Amino acid sequence: MADELEGRRSGPAASEEERAARRRESDRRYRERHADSIRENRRRWKAEHPDKVKEYRDRFRERHLERVREQNRVRERARADAARKAADAAERRRVRSRDRYAADPEAHLAYQRERRQAQRAADPEGYREAKKQRTKRWHDAHRDEENAKLRAKHRDNPEPKRAAAERYYAKHGDEVRERRMAYYWANREKQLEKQRQWRAREKRRREVGLPPRRLHRVGAAERAENAAAAEDFFARVRTTEEVKAMRREPETPAHELARWLRASARVRIAAGIADDSDPTRPVSASEVRARERLAAAESKRNADAAEAARMDAIARAINDQLRLAARRPQSQRHAHAPLPTPPIQTGGLSL
Repeated sequence: MADELEGRRSGPAASEEERAARRRESDRRYRERHADSIRENRRRWKAEHPDKVKEYRDRFRERHLERVREQNRVRERARADAARKAADAAERRRVRSRDRYAADPEAHLAYQRERRQAQRAADPEGYREAKKQRTKRWHDAHRDEENAKLRAKHRDNPEPKRAAAERYYAKHGDEVRERRMAYYWANREKQLEKQRQWRAREKRRREVGLPPRRLHRVGAAERAENAAAAEDFFARVRTTEEVKAMRREPETPAHELARWLRASARVRIAAGIADDSDPTRPVSASEVRARERLAAAESKRNADAAEAARMDAIARAINDQLRLAARRPQSQRHAHAPLPTPPIQTGGLSL
């Protein structure tokens, strides 16, 4: 009787387990047969519901934080190991390549030429594109060095570039002018600001009496000659006789001395004209501006003094109206004498 009851209890449970197993097997076969469609539907659903995907991920991370962290640690360790192994393998390959090249450079170069010829014959377009990309990567990585070399080359010998620019302008002058005009109108405010700065700089230069800038580019040969002359002048050891001669009387060329005397005379004449107060004498623009500034400052000082006197008169009138006692006579006090102690007032205003 007990065995019969036990069989009745276990029968439905066993059949439920079998149905669950069959259902899992059916789901597995369905997933295998429709893997692509399931993957596409999952991708589409994630793209359509990014907020829900983020919510599910955050919820899973909160519930399984330690598990997620452990998985991240394992993944990072694996990534670091793979990167380290790849770097070691690349270094070993570089060492072997250097050793092979050092052992027989001619054979290595011949092998490279044969390999390039085979690649060019197999795929000419692909070979040219790959070579173009390699050259571009190299130039991008060494752009500053290459530009510095080009600038030095142009500075040492500017004639080829200048001649090429002249030939290009003679052939494409209209295009160059159109590009310049388009750039000007696209950056008009910037160009106008540069012009204003240049005019202000030139105005200051003329006001202080500086000469115009006469900078010019120097080639490599001239620079070397100048450097050698400077080195010879400053580094050369002078003898005792030369030092004595320089201390006694420097030998100045006649034309240099005459030029210095003329410049000194001009400076003295300019100083005398500046000190001259004759109103009939014509003055320069800088002198006019200086006199205008002095007159404006004097006028402002007079206006301030008049305003201060007016305010003092108003204050005295108000003080006289509100005073309870007669005003005390004001004694003349020396400018450097100490100020008297003010008396105690019982009422009214005092001034």
